[in-house]
Amino acid sequence: MTMEPPPPDDDAELPPPPMDIAEQTNNYPEIKIRKSGPLATVRRAVVIFEKDIRTMAKHGLVSSVILFVFLLIVFSIMSFAMKQAMSFDIGGMMEGDDFDAPWATESNPPVADAGNDRTITAGTTIPLDASGSYDDDQIVYYMWSFNEGDRYVELYGEEVQYKFNMIGEYEIRLTVMDYSINQAEDDVTITVTQATSDTEQPEAVVPWSTNVTAGTTMTLDGSESTDNVGIVNWTWAIYDVFERVLYGESVSYTFENAGYGDTGVTLTVVDAAGNYQSNWFSVYVEPLTEDVDWLWAEIEEIGLVILGDEVTLDGSGSGAESSSDVSHTWYVKHNSTYTVLTGETAEFIPQEWGMYDVTLIVRNDAGHYAPYESGFIVAPAGSDPDAISWSSTPFGIDVSFNLLTYAYGVALLSSVIFVGGLFAKGFSHEIQKGTIKVLFFGPISVTTTIFAKILYPIVVGPFLVFPLVIASMATFGQDPGEIFVITLVAYLLAVVTMVAAAYGSCLIYIAAKRMVLKPPVVSRMFLYFSLIGTLTVFEWLSFVLDEWLKVNTYGDMYDKYAGGIALFSPFHQGGIYLSDRIMETTQGLDWGVFLIPVLLIVLGVLVSRKLYPDLFSRE
Repeated sequence: MTMEPPPPDDDAELPPPPMDIAEQTNNYPEIKIRKSGPLATVRRAVVIFEKDIRTMAKHGLVSSVILFVFLLIVFSIMSFAMKQAMSFDIGGMMEGDDFDAPWATESNPPVADAGNDRTITAGTTIPLDASGSYDDDQIVYYMWSFNEGDRYVELYGEEVQYKFNMIGEYEIRLTVMDYSINQAEDDVTITVTQATSDTEQPEAVVPWSTNVTAGTTMTLDGSESTDNVGIVNWTWAIYDVFERVLYGESVSYTFENAGYGDTGVTLTVVDAAGNYQSNWFSVYVEPLTEDVDWLWAEIEEIGLVILGDEVTLDGSGSGAESSSDVSHTWYVKHNSTYTVLTGETAEFIPQEWGMYDVTLIVRNDAGHYAPYESGFIVAPAGSDPDAISWSSTPFGIDVSFNLLTYAYGVALLSSVIFVGGLFAKGFSHEIQKGTIKVLFFGPISVTTTIFAKILYPIVVGPFLVFPLVIASMATFGQDPGEIFVITLVAYLLAVVTMVAAAYGSCLIYIAAKRMVLKPPVVSRMFLYFSLIGTLTVFEWLSFVLDEWLKVNTYGDMYDKYAGGIALFSPFHQGGIYLSDRIMETTQGLDWGVFLIPVLLIVLGVLVSRKLYPDLFSRE
C-alpha cells in the first residue's frame, strides 16, 4: 500500500524559484519559424526529383527505351523515303549513267527559248540568243548544237556568235540546264541562202589515202581544191580518237596513234557564195616496230568533285602486255575547252562547275595505243557531296516544305512525345495494356506543384531526344552541328510550352474555384494544340496525304486555315528562326507569340503559392 504525502500546511513556505531561469533562456532560444526561400524550394525539388527518377527507372525506363527503338525505326523509314523523294539524278548525260546531284533543290525543268527562225545570207555572223529562257531557280548552262556539213558543232553560252559560211537549212538545238541539273530543249531554224548569184560548187581535192609511221607530222594541203570564183574557207576535221578541227589551206598535224584502223580526215571547202563540198581520205598510222603489243587503259573512278578542289586523274591501272614503258596522255574536255595533261597520274583544278569528259590514251614506244573514256561532275563551291541540300523539296515540287522543315518536324515530334509524356507515372503499365491513348491523353508527370514534377523529363529527355533525331537524320549527310541546333530549338520550345501549360492549369483552378481539368490534361492539350498549329508539321502531313491519295484536299486546307493558326504557335516561330539561321532567309520572328507562355508561367507561379502552401507536395 502506497502512502501519499500529507498536504502542506497553509503556513508553510514555498520553495524559492530557481535562480537560473535567465541562463535557461540564453541556452534555449525561442524557436523562430522561417518561410521556405528559393534555395529551400530547390532542395525540396531535388529530393522529389530523385524519387521521381527512381520511379521512372522502375516503371518507365524500359518502356521509354522500347519506344525509342520504335520511333527510330519509324523515323529511319520516313527518312529513307524522303531521301529518295529528294534525290535528283543526272540521267543519260554521260555514257548513259546516272549521277546524283546532292546540291539540287528541285526537279522542275526550265523553259528553253532559242528565239525565232531566221533567214540569212552565207558569210553572215549572227547571234544565237537564249535570253528568253527561264527557270524557277537559275539557268547555269546553255549549249547550241547543230550539223554543219559533215561536222557536228557545239557552242556554249547564253548568247553566242557564229559565222554561217555554208548554204543550207540548219536545225539548231538549244539545251539549257538549271542549278539542279534539270534540262529543257528548244529548236530554231536558220536558213542560209547564197550570198551571190554564183551556184557552182567548189571541188575539194584531197590526197589519196596514205600511210605514215607513228609520230610523223604530216602537212595537209588543200591548195589543189578549186572553185570558179574562189575558195574562202578550208576546214579540216581529223578523227583521231576524238575530233580535232584545223582551219587553213595548208595545216600540219602529228599522227601519234598507230593501229585501230584508219584515221579519217575530212576537208570542207566553201566559196564566197556559200557553196561547199566535202571530201574524205584516210591515213593509216603504222607502228614503229612490227612487234604486236597489247595495251589497256583504265581510269580510277573520280566521282563528284567540289569546285576549287584538286582532281587527281589516276591511270595506274593501265599497262601493256610486253612493255612497261608506256606514256599517258589525258584530254579533259569541259564545254568546248580541252586541257591536255601527261603522266600516269595528273592533277587538275576545275575552274567552272559542270560536266567534264576525260579521255586517257596509253601509248608505247612503237605507237600502239589504247583509249579509255570517263567523266566526272564538278559541284558548285560549298556543296557537300554526301549531303542533300536543306532547301530540297520532295519530288522537286515547288512547295515551302523542304528538308529543313522535315528535320524540324522530326525534332518537334520527338521532343513533345518524350518530354511531354514518356516519364509519366504508370506509363509502362499503359504500354503493357496496349492503349493508344498514352501518347495523346496519358498523364504527364506534372502535378500542381509543377517545378519538381517536370524536372526529370527536362533533364532526362535530351538523352533520348537528341540521339533519336541525329540518328534519324544521318541518311541525309547533313552537318551534325546543324542537326543539333534544330533539335535544341525544338526541345527548348517543347519544354517552355509544357511548363507554361502546367502553370496555366493553376490559373484555371483560380478562375473555376476547382480543378475542372487536371494539370496533366491541360499540359498535354496545350502541347498538342501548339504542335498541330505549327506549319512545319501540318504542311508535311497535308503533303504526304495528298501524294498518297492523289488529291489536293489537304493542301487546300493547309493554304486556307493553317497560316493564321500557326502564327500563334511558338513552334512555328522556332521554324522561322531555323530558316533564318541555317538557310539565311529574311523572315521576321513574331516575338509577341511568346508573351502567352511567359504570362502563364509568371502568373501560374504567383497563384501556386496561394493555392498550395506545401508547394512541393506530391500528387
